[in-house]
Amino acid sequence: MGQFSLFAKRSLKSLAASCGGNRFLNRNRRRPNDVSILAYHRVVADIVRAEYDACYGLVVSAETFERQLRIVQQHYEVVTMDDAAQIIRGEKRCQKPAAVITFDDGYADNYEVAWPILKRLGLPAMIYLPTSMIGQQQPLDHDRVHWLVLLAEARGVKLEEHLQRAGIANAAEITAQADALAIIESLVYLPMSQRRAVIESLEGELGTITYPTGYRLMDWEMVCEMAQSGISFGSHTAHHPVLTYEDEATIETEINQSKQKLKDLLGQATAHFAYPNGYYNELVRGYVAKAGFATAVTTERRVVKAGDDLLTCGRFSLCEESTRGISGKFEAAIARLRLGL
Repeated sequence: MGQFSLFAKRSLKSLAASCGGNRFLNRNRRRPNDVSILAYHRVVADIVRAEYDACYGLVVSAETFERQLRIVQQHYEVVTMDDAAQIIRGEKRCQKPAAVITFDDGYADNYEVAWPILKRLGLPAMIYLPTSMIGQQQPLDHDRVHWLVLLAEARGVKLEEHLQRAGIANAAEITAQADALAIIESLVYLPMSQRRAVIESLEGELGTITYPTGYRLMDWEMVCEMAQSGISFGSHTAHHPVLTYEDEATIETEINQSKQKLKDLLGQATAHFAYPNGYYNELVRGYVAKAGFATAVTTERRVVKAGDDLLTCGRFSLCEESTRGISGKFEAAIARLRLGL
């Protein structure tokens, strides 16, 4: 994202916060029994390095993460996803608005950096895992795409040839985008087979690739240790395809394999699912329902209220940039705005 665009966004956030937050934006404040589901990906020690290495919007510093959670803890009743489902079904009530802390993708820093903070604050969390990728050396496709496009651009490699080789009809249109981040975004939203073909083609030309260590995912020993200490785990498919771009057989396999893997390794079935990249349609939702999931979360930015569809729950994605002001640093007023306070 360009520096001018970032400055404009930060200026707007700062203006909104200074003018009364949600009242300025004509949004309702959270009410008791409303559920705000917060979505994180990576929590890191070195935010400068991580923001270069990672896809936009996936990282938050340990310091900012703790500051955000302390605000949440002060104003919300932080609950598990099981509790949230009961609240949404009207089976349970709470005196304050409820919040659920969730993570997507199962990065190793969830264990190494985020979990100690959660333990210190006494907060529960849900981590959605792409089960076939956990414990593997290979990063997730979106991280590989991000790094390979940056390397290709730095080395003057012609991306269009690799996209054409992968059978992508609009290769010229994708690579004509001036911003590398826009190209990366386009490649992430490809069917898994085409995305993998692009990755393999680029890796073949670029030679031995050393991916950033921040791309590492947890292993199953980490998962089991966290599960025994109160952290919950849900399904995020087996390989993290964007399901709305896949055929029906792949959709069903990815959902069912992931659920079974979690049951086999954790000893109990999970009731919770997260759509990769938040994308779903009626077909995808139907297979999630058929697999027996009680809840499924999207990336649609909205509060979940009593009676809402439990298989299309909205979430509020948070990262370092979410609570930065004009100065580029954390601002509590903007954090409260983003958190609906």
